[in-house]
Amino acid sequence: MAIWLTLLGFAFLAFIVGLIMLFAQSKRKIGIYVVSGASLIIIASIIGIFISFGNYTKLQQQVATYSSDSKNGNTKSEGKETYNVNWHNNADGMDKKISTVAVEKKVVHSTMEDKDMPGTLTIAIEIKNNTKNELLSYPLQGELTTVNGQQLAADIILSDLIDGKMKPGATIKGTIVFPLDKLDKVSDIEWFEFSWSTYNKDKLLKSDTGRINLKK
Repeated sequence: MAIWLTLLGFAFLAFIVGLIMLFAQSKRKIGIYVVSGASLIIIASIIGIFISFGNYTKLQQQVATYSSDSKNGNTKSEGKETYNVNWHNNADGMDKKISTVAVEKKVVHSTMEDKDMPGTLTIAIEIKNNTKNELLSYPLQGELTTVNGQQLAADIILSDLIDGKMKPGATIKGTIVFPLDKLDKVSDIEWFEFSWSTYNKDKLLKSDTGRINLKK
């Protein structure tokens, strides 16, 4: 869309210049050509903008549909286990908790990879800032590793956690969804490790859960 908008801007300027040239007797013929050409480009640019906007809207609707289907259970689940892991860590002036982890074998569309995945691993996380400074914490940009060697990135659209700025005393809480590229059955995921970055001013703080075993 940006290209069409830029082209429209140049065409509009050319159209104005052409109109000015029409008032000059010596350049009237050139002005006619400039106005005609600019008019055609303006029309083409407007059509291009509408087409681009339509494609963008369609993409947004697809993303919303994938997200809605995943969260409303419109795709068939072939099994799900929820584990009470109760992981807790208070290093670096933060209370960090992962209460539950859910592994589900159900096809979801990964909006980050733009493809269907056979299942998900979802963690319920809570982080509290106990420092006197504003922190920037990014668990949604963290990395999760599972027993079968998968290194996974969170799907921001499917997750409901909002990370980023944390004022002193503030808490962020929600779920992070990791689409699984490989999953034959729920019990395949026996453990995982999760790590993410937080910034205290210019200092990088790395949080790492270590291995968390998933047992009923």
